[in-house]
Amino acid sequence: MQTETLASPAPFWNICRRVYLVWAVLLLIGFAATQFHQEASINWLWLVISLLGLGYMVRQTSLPEFRAAGLAHLYFVGLVWTLVIALGMVFSVLPFVGRTALVSLGQYLGVFWLFQMGLGHWLNGTVDPPRRPYWITAGIQILAGIVCLVWGLEWQFLAAGGVGALAMLLLIPFH
Repeated sequence: MQTETLASPAPFWNICRRVYLVWAVLLLIGFAATQFHQEASINWLWLVISLLGLGYMVRQTSLPEFRAAGLAHLYFVGLVWTLVIALGMVFSVLPFVGRTALVSLGQYLGVFWLFQMGLGHWLNGTVDPPRRPYWITAGIQILAGIVCLVWGLEWQFLAAGGVGALAMLLLIPFH
């Protein structure tokens, strides 16, 4: 097994890049499935997807290379994303549970998630340098949500999946 020294270059697929790639794939799968199965039961798929993604993040942050790289601030990033995802999941389930004031949110969930993912990227940028790429990807997602609101909601879930995955992929070169 080859070990890295200070003089050897870091591998391209470091922890952050691997996590971004996994989330890009999970977002594409989840939102594509949601586009074609807009039923309350899709929330079970999202629960599994979220647990897979968060579990992968936790697994990566427990690796020795994570601790050795001085990436402890990313624990806060993991906490932020856990809270963003958990809050989003609550708001995604509530429109389908009884008669709540959020029942009308059900028709805007793709847009809601574009805004929610944008918020997550913005918060991520407050603690994980370089900040600008996170804030740019946050803006892209929020702008995509606004575009879906203005031009129609028919393909909002595919837009959320494509734009969300693109946002994750755009972050790869910066880490």
